[in-house]
Amino acid sequence: MAEKYHDYDALPNDAHAPSFRQELRVVAVILGFIIVLEIIARIIAPTLDYDRVNIHAFPQTIQNLEAHAETSGNPRVVFFGNSLMLHGLNEDTVRDELKSIGGPEIESAKITPVGTAMLDWVYLYRRYFESEQSHPDILIVGFVAHHIHDQEPIKLRRLSRHFVTTQDLPNLWKHELQDFHRTTQSILCNLSALEGDQPEHQLGILYSVVPDYRAGLNRNNQLIASAAERRAANNTPNTTTEPEESYHRMDRFIKKCKQHGVDVWLVPMPQPDVWDYNPAATHVAEKHGMQVIDARSIDGMTESDFSDGYHLGESGAEIFSRWMAQQISNHRPLDKGPRPE
Repeated sequence: MAEKYHDYDALPNDAHAPSFRQELRVVAVILGFIIVLEIIARIIAPTLDYDRVNIHAFPQTIQNLEAHAETSGNPRVVFFGNSLMLHGLNEDTVRDELKSIGGPEIESAKITPVGTAMLDWVYLYRRYFESEQSHPDILIVGFVAHHIHDQEPIKLRRLSRHFVTTQDLPNLWKHELQDFHRTTQSILCNLSALEGDQPEHQLGILYSVVPDYRAGLNRNNQLIASAAERRAANNTPNTTTEPEESYHRMDRFIKKCKQHGVDVWLVPMPQPDVWDYNPAATHVAEKHGMQVIDARSIDGMTESDFSDGYHLGESGAEIFSRWMAQQISNHRPLDKGPRPE
């Protein structure tokens, strides 16, 4: 009589289970693969896109500014912000205009990582200026409304990887992150290029492998923007309640700059249509003795001076840069004097 077959005979048991050494080998292979990917991510991170090249050059840019100022004795002016200032400000034009109107000579640099806002700037300043004890005389910060209030969403991966130092992570947790998931993610992104730059790696692969992926993404964004414009044109009521804007991040940012004797100029940037600027932000700036220099409406600037309906194009950058030189010449708070320790 044939032996009766039982299903439980096929189940794993101690006799057939892999040994502990075999399991360790599997874990070691997986860890090795992850380490190789991390090494590759760290190698290519500085060249992933123009913005990563820009960010990785910050220490050298700031060092060069300091060296030139030490040699010339001229005040240090940093044009600060995101892509609005990146594309909208031409340093050569500013210097040429200052020279033509008899304004002061300056040493300047641009620190303008794209897609950033006030929280990024808080930690960017701490990481690249304060930690190196290299501070500008004037920090000119360009923005539009949502860049400076506390309700702007956090881009946690990028913030943790490129702007927050490991020592500053507890400060980030205290002020911004109250949940375990985001706290853990901030640690991983801070330590790992593979984790911190993950969206850029993904996009790079998608752009290379999927035909017309970039065009489709742009088209989708246009459809969303068009739908929003139609709702506005039809006076469709907004059923969501917008939270009241607050400016605690900006307050921390200005306090930190003021502590080191830095004069902060807040510059609401031009747009094709003049946008609403919350006077509460002016109150925060003036409370600390800082200036708001309004660039929302500059004489001679029209819609045609914008390259994409948001960023200034070549002609717009020329107008804005000459306007900025006039502001530097008119305000002239450029006597450096002794700095706070």
